[in-house]
Amino acid sequence: MKKAISWILLFFWLILIFTFSNQTGSVSTGLSDQVLSFLPKFIDSELLSFIVRKCAHFFEYFILAILTLNVCKNYAAISKKQLIITILFCFLYAISDEFHQVFIAGRTPKFWDVCIDTCGSLAGIVCMLIFSKKKSTLEELGMKRKMSERN
Repeated sequence: MKKAISWILLFFWLILIFTFSNQTGSVSTGLSDQVLSFLPKFIDSELLSFIVRKCAHFFEYFILAILTLNVCKNYAAISKKQLIITILFCFLYAISDEFHQVFIAGRTPKFWDVCIDTCGSLAGIVCMLIFSKKKSTLEELGMKRKMSERN
């Protein structure tokens, strides 16, 4: 059941990224403008819009990497091979996502967006590794405590 849920979450996220990329330029800008309406106006709105859009790229792929690594983790312990697969998968999906935008009105593919997406993926992987390390350390401490209580 855990495997199925992790796969469903991954596919849901892939579809969500595709859906955002499938929006026309004006729809995408409107969505960014809605986010901007919640932020203070002390920065130039064009610069703030740029920052919001790039942060969206970063965090979409941050989550994608976590979900991808979570699927991989269902089949074996996290290894260097799984990390490479996750990075490669996220990178290739980012390239396909930007290529997809060639066919959408008002959208253009950008090399830097692929770079931002990949950085988001790497950050997601690092967070997942830190979380996994802390979780395993806590589990080890729990085991040691239980063993010492038995003795």
